Amino acid sequence: MRMTVVLAASLLTGLVGCASGDGGSTDQSAPSRSVTEVRTIEPVDAGGTPMPGYTARDVPTFAPLDCFTDITGGLRCSDTPEGLRFCVEAGESTAACLADPRDTEFGLVGATLTFMTDVSPYVPAGLDLADGSRCTLGRNPMAMATGNERFVHVYECTDGPTQGVYVEPLAEIGNPVRYVIDRTSDRWTVQGGDDSGPTRTVEVAVAYELFSR
Repeated sequence: MRMTVVLAASLLTGLVGCASGDGGSTDQSAPSRSVTEVRTIEPVDAGGTPMPGYTARDVPTFAPLDCFTDITGGLRCSDTPEGLRFCVEAGESTAACLADPRDTEFGLVGATLTFMTDVSPYVPAGLDLADGSRCTLGRNPMAMATGNERFVHVYECTDGPTQGVYVEPLAEIGNPVRYVIDRTSDRWTVQGGDDSGPTRTVEVAVAYELFSR
Protein backbone atom coordinates (compact mmCIF):
# COMPACT_ATOMS: atom_id res chain seq x y z
CA MET A 1 0.00 0.00 0.00
CA ARG A 2 1.56 3.27 -1.10
CA MET A 3 1.18 6.12 1.29
CA THR A 4 2.95 9.48 1.11
CA VAL A 5 4.30 10.35 4.49
CA VAL A 6 3.74 14.04 4.93
CA LEU A 7 5.06 14.27 8.45
CA ALA A 8 7.20 11.70 10.23
CA ALA A 9 9.85 12.52 12.81
CA SER A 10 11.06 11.62 16.26
CA LEU A 11 12.07 14.16 18.87
CA LEU A 12 14.51 12.74 21.38
CA THR A 13 15.89 14.53 24.42
CA GLY A 14 19.37 13.73 25.61
CA LEU A 15 20.40 12.31 28.93
CA VAL A 16 21.61 14.91 31.37
CA GLY A 17 24.01 13.84 34.09
CA CYS A 18 24.12 15.95 37.22
CA ALA A 19 26.93 15.53 39.71
CA SER A 20 25.77 15.30 43.32
CA GLY A 21 27.47 16.93 46.26
CA ASP A 22 28.70 13.63 47.69
CA GLY A 23 30.63 12.68 44.54
CA GLY A 24 27.78 10.49 43.17
CA SER A 25 25.81 11.28 40.00
CA THR A 26 22.16 11.29 39.00
CA ASP A 27 20.94 10.71 35.42
CA GLN A 28 17.74 12.50 34.42
CA SER A 29 16.05 11.14 31.31
CA ALA A 30 13.08 12.58 29.44
CA PRO A 31 10.93 10.08 27.52
CA SER A 32 10.95 10.19 23.73
CA ARG A 33 7.92 11.86 22.15
CA SER A 34 6.98 11.07 18.55
CA VAL A 35 5.33 13.41 16.10
CA THR A 36 2.00 12.28 14.65
CA GLU A 37 2.58 10.74 11.23
CA VAL A 38 0.25 12.07 8.54
CA ARG A 39 -0.29 9.85 5.50
CA THR A 40 -1.92 11.25 2.39
CA ILE A 41 -4.06 8.61 0.68
CA GLU A 42 -3.49 8.47 -3.09
CA PRO A 43 -5.40 5.57 -4.68
CA VAL A 44 -5.25 7.12 -8.19
CA ASP A 45 -3.17 9.60 -10.13
CA ALA A 46 -4.58 12.75 -11.72
CA GLY A 47 -5.82 10.74 -14.72
CA GLY A 48 -7.59 8.10 -12.63
CA THR A 49 -4.96 5.36 -13.04
CA PRO A 50 -4.40 3.23 -9.91
CA MET A 51 -1.26 4.13 -8.00
CA PRO A 52 1.27 1.35 -7.22
CA GLY A 53 -0.09 -0.96 -4.52
CA TYR A 54 -3.73 -0.23 -5.32
CA THR A 55 -6.22 -2.22 -7.39
CA ALA A 56 -9.49 -1.02 -8.89
CA ARG A 57 -12.84 -2.57 -9.70
CA ASP A 58 -15.90 -1.09 -11.37
CA VAL A 59 -18.95 -0.54 -9.19
CA PRO A 60 -22.15 -0.35 -11.28
CA THR A 61 -24.90 2.05 -10.25
CA PHE A 62 -28.31 2.86 -11.72
CA ALA A 63 -27.36 6.53 -11.98
CA PRO A 64 -24.27 8.67 -11.35
CA LEU A 65 -23.74 9.40 -7.69
CA ASP A 66 -23.85 12.99 -6.46
CA CYS A 67 -20.46 13.70 -4.85
CA PHE A 68 -19.25 16.87 -3.14
CA THR A 69 -16.22 17.97 -1.15
CA ASP A 70 -16.61 17.19 2.54
CA ILE A 71 -14.75 17.66 5.82
CA THR A 72 -12.10 15.09 4.87
CA GLY A 73 -10.98 17.18 1.89
CA GLY A 74 -12.11 14.25 -0.26
CA LEU A 75 -15.54 13.53 -1.69
CA ARG A 76 -18.72 12.46 0.05
CA CYS A 77 -21.06 10.63 -2.31
CA SER A 78 -24.78 10.03 -1.92
CA ASP A 79 -25.91 6.41 -1.61
CA THR A 80 -22.44 5.04 -2.30
CA PRO A 81 -22.77 1.27 -2.81
CA GLU A 82 -20.99 -1.41 -0.79
CA GLY A 83 -20.08 0.89 2.08
CA LEU A 84 -17.63 2.95 0.00
CA ARG A 85 -17.37 6.14 2.02
CA PHE A 86 -14.09 7.86 1.20
CA CYS A 87 -13.74 9.06 -2.39
CA VAL A 88 -11.40 11.11 -4.58
CA GLU A 89 -11.71 12.32 -8.15
CA ALA A 90 -10.68 9.69 -10.71
CA GLY A 91 -11.55 11.45 -13.94
CA GLU A 92 -14.10 13.96 -15.18
CA SER A 93 -17.13 11.96 -14.03
CA THR A 94 -15.69 9.15 -11.91
CA ALA A 95 -14.86 8.79 -8.23
CA ALA A 96 -12.45 6.29 -6.68
CA CYS A 97 -13.95 5.19 -3.36
CA LEU A 98 -12.68 3.21 -0.37
CA ALA A 99 -14.63 1.62 2.46
CA ASP A 100 -11.69 2.30 4.80
CA PRO A 101 -8.79 4.72 4.23
CA ARG A 102 -6.37 1.85 4.93
CA ASP A 103 -7.79 -0.32 2.08
CA THR A 104 -5.78 -1.06 -1.07
CA GLU A 105 -8.74 -1.97 -3.30
CA PHE A 106 -11.07 0.82 -4.38
CA GLY A 107 -14.26 0.99 -6.40
CA LEU A 108 -14.61 3.18 -9.51
CA VAL A 109 -18.02 4.81 -9.39
CA GLY A 110 -19.73 7.02 -11.97
CA ALA A 111 -20.37 10.35 -10.29
CA THR A 112 -21.28 14.00 -10.67
CA LEU A 113 -18.53 15.91 -8.86
CA THR A 114 -18.98 19.21 -7.05
CA PHE A 115 -15.99 20.93 -5.46
CA MET A 116 -16.46 23.50 -2.71
CA THR A 117 -14.08 26.16 -1.47
CA ASP A 118 -11.39 25.40 1.10
CA VAL A 119 -12.97 24.23 4.35
CA SER A 120 -9.88 23.68 6.52
CA PRO A 121 -9.04 22.30 8.97
CA TYR A 122 -9.63 18.98 7.25
CA VAL A 123 -10.63 15.98 9.33
CA PRO A 124 -8.61 12.79 8.65
CA ALA A 125 -10.60 9.84 7.31
CA GLY A 126 -8.88 7.53 9.80
CA LEU A 127 -6.75 7.61 12.94
CA ASP A 128 -4.45 5.00 14.47
CA LEU A 129 -4.25 5.81 18.16
CA ALA A 130 -1.24 5.23 20.39
CA ASP A 131 -3.26 2.73 22.47
CA GLY A 132 -3.64 0.45 19.41
CA SER A 133 -7.19 1.49 18.48
CA ARG A 134 -7.99 1.97 14.77
CA CYS A 135 -10.60 4.66 14.23
CA THR A 136 -12.62 5.52 11.12
CA LEU A 137 -14.67 8.66 10.55
CA GLY A 138 -18.40 8.01 10.93
CA ARG A 139 -20.78 8.22 7.99
CA ASN A 140 -22.52 11.25 9.49
CA PRO A 141 -20.70 12.32 12.66
CA MET A 142 -23.08 15.18 13.47
CA ALA A 143 -26.07 12.81 13.58
CA MET A 144 -24.55 10.20 15.90
CA ALA A 145 -26.07 10.52 19.35
CA THR A 146 -24.23 9.59 22.54
CA GLY A 147 -25.37 8.73 26.01
CA ASN A 148 -24.50 12.29 26.96
CA GLU A 149 -25.85 14.95 24.61
CA ARG A 150 -22.90 17.21 25.35
CA PHE A 151 -20.70 15.12 23.06
CA VAL A 152 -20.64 14.34 19.34
CA HIS A 153 -19.47 10.87 18.31
CA VAL A 154 -17.04 11.47 15.42
CA TYR A 155 -14.91 8.31 14.94
CA GLU A 156 -15.78 4.64 15.43
CA CYS A 157 -12.86 2.60 16.80
CA THR A 158 -11.89 -1.09 16.94
CA ASP A 159 -8.90 -3.26 17.91
CA GLY A 160 -8.15 -1.37 21.11
CA PRO A 161 -9.56 0.03 24.36
CA THR A 162 -11.01 3.16 22.73
CA GLN A 163 -14.52 2.63 21.32
CA GLY A 164 -15.06 6.11 19.92
CA VAL A 165 -13.59 9.58 19.53
CA TYR A 166 -15.72 12.54 20.64
CA VAL A 167 -15.88 16.32 20.67
CA GLU A 168 -18.03 18.79 22.54
CA PRO A 169 -20.48 20.87 20.48
CA LEU A 170 -19.48 24.48 19.89
CA ALA A 171 -21.33 27.19 21.76
CA GLU A 172 -21.56 29.32 18.60
CA ILE A 173 -22.70 28.27 15.14
CA GLY A 174 -20.11 26.01 13.56
CA ASN A 175 -19.11 22.44 12.93
CA PRO A 176 -17.47 20.95 16.06
CA VAL A 177 -16.20 17.94 14.09
CA ARG A 178 -13.44 20.11 12.64
CA TYR A 179 -12.04 20.53 16.13
CA VAL A 180 -12.16 16.89 17.23
CA ILE A 181 -8.34 16.73 17.05
CA ASP A 182 -6.11 18.86 19.26
CA ARG A 183 -3.31 19.94 16.91
CA THR A 184 -1.63 22.40 19.28
CA SER A 185 1.47 20.19 19.52
CA ASP A 186 3.32 17.96 17.05
CA ARG A 187 1.78 14.90 18.72
CA TRP A 188 -1.94 15.24 18.10
CA THR A 189 -4.46 14.10 20.71
CA VAL A 190 -8.16 13.23 20.82
CA GLN A 191 -10.75 12.48 23.48
CA GLY A 192 -11.47 8.74 23.53
CA GLY A 193 -14.11 6.77 25.37
CA ASP A 194 -17.40 4.95 24.83
CA ASP A 195 -20.93 6.11 24.02
CA SER A 196 -21.20 7.99 27.29
CA GLY A 197 -18.65 10.41 25.87
CA PRO A 198 -14.90 10.98 26.21
CA THR A 199 -13.09 9.67 29.27
CA ARG A 200 -9.42 10.30 28.53
CA THR A 201 -6.92 11.98 26.24
CA VAL A 202 -5.33 9.61 23.69
CA GLU A 203 -2.40 10.38 21.41
CA VAL A 204 -2.72 9.99 17.63
CA ALA A 205 0.08 7.87 16.14
CA VAL A 206 -1.04 8.01 12.48
CA ALA A 207 -3.62 10.13 10.63
CA TYR A 208 -4.91 9.18 7.17
CA GLU A 209 -5.78 12.24 5.11
CA LEU A 210 -7.73 12.00 1.87
CA PHE A 211 -7.79 14.81 -0.66
CA SER A 212 -9.55 15.35 -3.97
CA ARG A 213 -7.53 16.76 -6.84
